[in-house]
Amino acid sequence: MRFTVFGGVSAQVRGRVTEFGQTRLGALLGVLLVDAGQAISADDLVERVLGDAPPPRARAMVQTWLTRLRQTLPGLVEREGTGYVVRVDPLEIDLHLFRHLVRTGRTAEALPLAEAELLSTLDTPWARGRRAAFADELLEARLDHVDARLRQGEHAALVPELRALAAVRPLDERIAAQLIEALHGSGRATEAARHFEVIRQRLQDELGAEPSRPLITLHRRLQSASAPRQLPAPPKPFTGRALELAELDQAPNGVVVITGTGGVGKTSLAVHWAHRAAERFPDGQLYVNLHGFGPSGAAVSPGDALLRFLSALDVPRTKVPHDLAGQSALLRDALADKRVLMVLDNATDTDQIEPLLPRTPNTHVVITSRTSLKPAHAHALPLGLLPPDDARELLAARIGHDRAQAEPDAVDTVVRRCARLPLALAVAGARAATQPEFPLAALADELADLDAFADDDDVTADLRSVFSHSCKALSAEALRLFRLLGLMPGSDISLAGAASLAGRGLRETAALLEELARANLIDEPESGRFTCHDLLRDYAAELALPTERDEALHRLLDHLALTSVEAGVAFTPTRHRPATPEPADGVVITPISTQEEALAWLTAEHPTLMSAMPHGTPVQTWLMGWSLADVLDRQAHYRDLLTSQQLAVAALEQLDDADGLGRTLINLGRGLGRAGRHAEAEVALRRAFEVYEGNPAGQAGVLLNMAMLCPDDRIAEAVEHTRRGLALFEECGDEYGQANALTGLAWGHGKLGEYALALEYGERVMPMWQAMGHVLGQGETWDNLGTAYLGLGEHAKAVEAFTRSAEHFRIGGDRSLEATAYEELGDAHAAAGDAELAREAWQTSVRLHAEAGLPAGRVLAKLQTEDQ
Repeated sequence: MRFTVFGGVSAQVRGRVTEFGQTRLGALLGVLLVDAGQAISADDLVERVLGDAPPPRARAMVQTWLTRLRQTLPGLVEREGTGYVVRVDPLEIDLHLFRHLVRTGRTAEALPLAEAELLSTLDTPWARGRRAAFADELLEARLDHVDARLRQGEHAALVPELRALAAVRPLDERIAAQLIEALHGSGRATEAARHFEVIRQRLQDELGAEPSRPLITLHRRLQSASAPRQLPAPPKPFTGRALELAELDQAPNGVVVITGTGGVGKTSLAVHWAHRAAERFPDGQLYVNLHGFGPSGAAVSPGDALLRFLSALDVPRTKVPHDLAGQSALLRDALADKRVLMVLDNATDTDQIEPLLPRTPNTHVVITSRTSLKPAHAHALPLGLLPPDDARELLAARIGHDRAQAEPDAVDTVVRRCARLPLALAVAGARAATQPEFPLAALADELADLDAFADDDDVTADLRSVFSHSCKALSAEALRLFRLLGLMPGSDISLAGAASLAGRGLRETAALLEELARANLIDEPESGRFTCHDLLRDYAAELALPTERDEALHRLLDHLALTSVEAGVAFTPTRHRPATPEPADGVVITPISTQEEALAWLTAEHPTLMSAMPHGTPVQTWLMGWSLADVLDRQAHYRDLLTSQQLAVAALEQLDDADGLGRTLINLGRGLGRAGRHAEAEVALRRAFEVYEGNPAGQAGVLLNMAMLCPDDRIAEAVEHTRRGLALFEECGDEYGQANALTGLAWGHGKLGEYALALEYGERVMPMWQAMGHVLGQGETWDNLGTAYLGLGEHAKAVEAFTRSAEHFRIGGDRSLEATAYEELGDAHAAAGDAELAREAWQTSVRLHAEAGLPAGRVLAKLQTEDQ
């Protein structure tokens, strides 16, 4: 038997289902099933089924229904004393099964049972009370399930659900805590911190209370966890350098520059000390490898490094200025009151590091470089070769102390022939460690004579002898992969990239990379990202055979170009997918299906793609540029946006692809506009218009981009561009383009004060967006209609339009536009003379601006004016 009380009451007996609908018989059965196993008196049944004001002869009516129920379902209802009871297994009733599943930790199975309302066909005070009580029970179960999903790492997926719950129960601290944890776990630490401030203020305002201790503890824990911790793993083993470590300990906050030849251990010293000193800098540790001496084009620009630091410090992209000086000033502001350690590793020159130096009182900067950098007021720490005892200890730590003690003369020989360079000792030690049965003296004899190291000004030159010694122990396939890794254009490479470079499968390549790591020829500083010291990379490139260079590099560039297209489409699904060639044999294309996967891949590969573009075929280069355009724009990497699109334009000029060239010129125009170079942006867009001759949809898209480029004092020109674009979209039947153009016209005429025309265009486009199910398009149109109604003095209609606009922006997930809509809603209430509602809307706008990390000065000014 099976019984349901969620939704309509039903019974399934011997395969036959009886639906009771809204009958009194069903209501009576539902009452008995809810308290199955408990006797209920006739008077209580009357009150529960008929309410607290039952009709005359109510008891007789209930007795009649009981008789009919016992006839319909024989043996189900029994008389017990003066009452009646249902005797069935509770797990056959959906309500009791729900409770059993929740009690036994199977909430995920329980929740689908309770999707419908409890006893939905019965509307009596008793039924309403039971529904209210169960609502709390159901909420607790839902929140238990949320806890389980948070433990499983489903932070991003839970944010929309928890936002909806928080809106319904704004003072519920458990929901607030879960939303804060979900936001933080999905990489939105700033929003998490702001939501804590929102709930704290709300509790103070409405209850006069502070947040509970668990909520405060969670906030503090996440705040500590959200401090940037960018240091790479500490080097193991690390030996010696006691004097240098002491000097670093004693240096006052400021700038320390560690200089020395390649392979001498500058990075190891800096990173080891940084981990040791981390507690002195509780607000975080920032790290960037500037790749100053890597392959051409791999060096990290100051602007890129600044953007990485600002992102790590949770500075919203919307606050990041376009120019280097502005970004540098923003970093100083972000670090002004923080105790932070910054490590600038592998710097080239003063020009590369100067914009990165915050020079705030509590920020300490450690720089490593092969050149003698002299930033103002910096403390210089030159690093020489390891002292003999420290060099012997480093080698012993790698090969085992017992083995080192058994062959002290061989240890001395290896140390001398490695010139006491930590990089050479690490590579030679790894070679020895892989052959523990081999006498160390024999391995020492295999090394080329490196005695000249100690007196040579360029001691790293003969490291090739040590590298050669280690390469001899590699398998043929691992040696081939090592040679090819010297060709990689960026500073690191993924497993799929390495597999494409080698033309081998993922599993085989993973094994080869592991072999190279055991030989200390490559590192894996981040999971799935492989790199090697630039001296090793240079040596590997020298080994690469001419016959394998071109094909290997082409495969890698194919991997980058074709995977980037997959990422670009997933990141912006509305973009038109470009045509792609067949991949070369041996190329691995990483599957990417979600926006989150696309963002992660594009962010990780962004530096590599920028380094790879100059080396690609025209098709590869333009595909990489196309894929980068949206993410670079979204992440405010405007310099790289310009560079990538300029390279893509140059590539397309060698191809017969007018559509690709037109689209790329539009992207270039957008990038130039972002950089404030409006005259150049117009040139790019006008050229795109010419390229699209004979393609009305293409030319229309250019015209809409020209309209967006117009500043506020040229709105009439923007309207004219949009009008021409609309005509072209209508010519080719592009409804999506028409809707965009009509929305632009409604906005433009509203800005010009031509409210009747704005209303006309808004009313014309709204059904189009509704037919497409385009939430943000509807939101923008309601906003434009609100502006028109407000301008025409129809305040009630303006209030309704702005309310709908804010709701659509909320559903569409655009917090910035939602904040603006609430500001405009406040303006409409104020114009209607309702100061209280205006204030409420403006306060909501301020809160949304804060949650989005946007300045709210204009709205705050309105609140202050209203208070006066």
